[in-house]
Amino acid sequence: MFAVGIRYLMGRAVATFPSDRVRPEWPPHPFRLLMAMSAAHFETGEVDAEARALEWIGNLSEHPGLHVSPHGDRETVSVFVPVNDVGMPTIRRGGVASLEQAKAAVALLPESRLRQRRYFPSVIPDDPVVFFIWPVQPSPEVCGALETLCRKVTYLGHSSSLVQAWVEPNPPEPNLVPVGDRVARYRLRVSGTGRLVDLKARFEAGLRPTSSLWIGYERPQPAETATAVPQTCFDSNIVVLRCIEGRPLGLESTLLLTQALRDTVMSLCPVQPPPEWISGHKADGQRSEQDHLAFFPLPHVGREHADGHLLALALAVPRSVTAEEQAAGWKGVLFDDLGAPRPIELRLGNLGVWRLELDDREHREVALRPETWTLTPARRWATVTPIAFDRHPKGPDKWKDIERAVSRACVRIGLPEPTDIILAPTSMFIGAPTARGFPLLKRKTDGGHIHHSHVIITFPEPVIGPVLIGAGRYRGYGLCRPLEETA
Repeated sequence: MFAVGIRYLMGRAVATFPSDRVRPEWPPHPFRLLMAMSAAHFETGEVDAEARALEWIGNLSEHPGLHVSPHGDRETVSVFVPVNDVGMPTIRRGGVASLEQAKAAVALLPESRLRQRRYFPSVIPDDPVVFFIWPVQPSPEVCGALETLCRKVTYLGHSSSLVQAWVEPNPPEPNLVPVGDRVARYRLRVSGTGRLVDLKARFEAGLRPTSSLWIGYERPQPAETATAVPQTCFDSNIVVLRCIEGRPLGLESTLLLTQALRDTVMSLCPVQPPPEWISGHKADGQRSEQDHLAFFPLPHVGREHADGHLLALALAVPRSVTAEEQAAGWKGVLFDDLGAPRPIELRLGNLGVWRLELDDREHREVALRPETWTLTPARRWATVTPIAFDRHPKGPDKWKDIERAVSRACVRIGLPEPTDIILAPTSMFIGAPTARGFPLLKRKTDGGHIHHSHVIITFPEPVIGPVLIGAGRYRGYGLCRPLEETA
């Protein structure tokens, strides 16, 4: 194991996220380090030993882990910067400037120059030191060349982001590790085979580097945390697709949006017909008996002034789906050919278009944080969207029949049988509409309506979400959120 350490000398990191000029890049991408080391190499004489060291580090099959600290929120403001000079007007010796030449000369004065809007997004990390850690050990020759090269690196990102770089023989354990092509908390740019040749060619031509490969990075999961806490059949690492464009819509639009998202994912899936875990149907078109992909809303609810408007849509993948199956299904849907996140457009008829993008920001709204819906173990959960019953309750004891249906729905997704179930016409969360405010689902068999209700469920022990229960769980109904004991 070896690492390259980076210390931000000014206590801040100035770097722009590749797809958003206002968003800062944090954590720093491994490919940004390779670009900084390559630039230092090209600008200082291209020593052969350094070139071999760069080729070695750029062609590693193992991508580096990172040890980084959190950072606080910092607003990015616009700055108006004078444009570059286009040229000085020339006048013959002894000649007199024409009117056009005089105007061109006046335009070069500070008060006359045009200014363009620029952004310099930055973060102030809690710890200014970052480590890029590879699980391999270089030869002494390569290590020596890397040490020399690191001393030549003066900045990472923007030229004002001054750094000190060095080879660290005893790095700390990484707190971000690569997980390949599956959906992860972060997506970072990494190097690929042959990138040094491309970087050199573009440097000599005075061009910016081309796009690089993107892969997922996650916090490592300690073995001792893998306890026997009950959880649902869905993976707790939900896929959050933040709305970046489109008219505001409320929770009442859940069915419209989840259906549009499902249709879009089905059409974009590179595997056709889509696999069973995405479509919910077997190869012969019959209904699948296995757990499959669930689509659900992420609304602004549960706070004092919450109004229930939707901030994002989310996907819950069954835990039985392997990382390889996910990677094959998401390529072309959530990511482009290089693995970079790509936006998704939902066409909603008279309601216009919604544009969604994979949310991998460091700081998110409460409704977009996984711990809000999945990662916080809790005994008591309450519905944000009503649970749809799998059959119409009948008879004089219909309320008991409904409670039994809710209990069966919990067991069906892998949770223990509840100890208490309370039916209610309203949600416990401020901003969520009443049950009557949601359209009724229709049965596929006869077209009849499926009744639904808000519920409060108490389990015998804390459980982990996402908790999606009932007949409409794959379309956003029956979405529950942990209910605090003091609520």
